[in-house]
Amino acid sequence: MDVFLARQPIFNVNQETVAYELLYRSGDINAFTGGVADEVASSRVIFDAFQNFGLDTITSGLPAFINFSARLIEEEVATLFSKEYLVVEVLETVDPSPRIVEKCRALKDAGYHIALDDFVYSRAMEPLLDLASIVKVDFRQTTRFEVNKLRARLLTRDCILLAEKVETWDDFHLAKELGFTLFQGYFFQKPEIMTTTSLTPQELNYFQLVIEVNKEELDYPKVTRFISMDVALTYNLLKLVNSAAFGQRQRLTTLQQALVVLGEREIRKWVTLVALQGMSAQKMDGTISLSLIRGRFAQLLARKTGFRKQQNDLYLTGLFSLLDVLLQRPMELILDEVKAPKETREVLLHGTGPYCEIYNAVLAYEKGEWDNMAQSARHFNLDTSAVAESYVQAIRWHPLTAASRLQIHNLAPEMS
Repeated sequence: MDVFLARQPIFNVNQETVAYELLYRSGDINAFTGGVADEVASSRVIFDAFQNFGLDTITSGLPAFINFSARLIEEEVATLFSKEYLVVEVLETVDPSPRIVEKCRALKDAGYHIALDDFVYSRAMEPLLDLASIVKVDFRQTTRFEVNKLRARLLTRDCILLAEKVETWDDFHLAKELGFTLFQGYFFQKPEIMTTTSLTPQELNYFQLVIEVNKEELDYPKVTRFISMDVALTYNLLKLVNSAAFGQRQRLTTLQQALVVLGEREIRKWVTLVALQGMSAQKMDGTISLSLIRGRFAQLLARKTGFRKQQNDLYLTGLFSLLDVLLQRPMELILDEVKAPKETREVLLHGTGPYCEIYNAVLAYEKGEWDNMAQSARHFNLDTSAVAESYVQAIRWHPLTAASRLQIHNLAPEMS
């Protein structure tokens, strides 16, 4: 029995990732629909997330929203895990019986945050509403009038609104106007286009550096030359390799020495992270993190298919997939400026070309669209468990993991 884990980011009003919802299914390789009770599917994924993968790895140290059925709540499964990492998301199908309310009150008293999923107000839900930290609302299915009525009921409660299914930039702005302070959905794939039409020389340098370090063979003199063109990159690299973490007895003063000490694998990770941070005017760490994971995920899938020789191009395809969001510019102009490979242009601009199936598999897994993911996997004769393994490896690899140790109580400002 395979367990497939995907995660969907939850943002605050500044577009910073503050948590993830774990999306889950349970079933045999070719069975992604039905046949398993909610509590069975949830418990299997909860076990895998916490026990096998490590929740801090799956969510990069951020809190995890996980659906709980009535039975899982009654059996107090949540208390097996740290309140620092877990948000108990009460499914909309849970009947607010006195026993359920009692168990949820015990969780709240123990310091756990409770979220109500796909919430629709009724008088019967009042006891759970009193205990909730977060109310999740289907933004597409709820009218402005209903949102305003719900906000009025929350005025006397220590509870905030999370908008689900925020799919466009306009949705995001409207949700903010309506008083939502947390957001979930794929609005960042449809960015607000700004008037700037070209990259700065510094941004172009960053792009060229990212492309260079992700080639099959690293050209140290060429990479050194690119880094030396930027004072901040030079300073940060020398500071890194001379830190206590590297334990150097003799201070390193040249970029060439620093790069040799760092090593190829760490060079690729460090350069990609720093360059993307430098290119993003708004420093959207969640979007940068997702870009890195997409790139690595696509690269790992390429190694398992007939695209092994194109693995670096597929890494760049995933990496570049959110550049329009990061740079707030049209994707077509960005890809022209960085001279992106033809195949990368085809898939990112038109959803076509030879990289299409791998890219579709990446997006489908990311969104928890298991049927679509399975279809793409079959296209390459891949076992779906191999796709799942590549996804987890990508999460464990990405450079922001170690830097993202934000615990659940850091969400408090978003809940006020």
